[in-house]
Amino acid sequence: MSTHPVLWIGLVELKPLDREAYGAAGAFTNIVTWACDGEGFREKAATIAESLDMFVVDVEEVEPLSERTKSWTLTAEIEDMVHRAESNPNAIVYGTFHNYAFDEA
Repeated sequence: MSTHPVLWIGLVELKPLDREAYGAAGAFTNIVTWACDGEGFREKAATIAESLDMFVVDVEEVEPLSERTKSWTLTAEIEDMVHRAESNPNAIVYGTFHNYAFDEA
């Protein structure tokens, strides 16, 4: 998409490498990071997941932040995440983890 990184946002589903240690089957969280496209966003999400001993299962609603703000009002939490990421081109900022206790089959 873009040759220059811009802020992207997406909803990321994560699962722990050690489910017992984590205490839940997985979690969803919003992530804000600099990327050139959706693939770059997913790579950044995988980087932060790895640092948390987790892995990315899925990403949804991934788009440049400028597109998101055209149709949605950002929550206070996401505004704070954006503020923290704006001045740091290496930032990968995640929000509240919304855990789920079991996998649906």
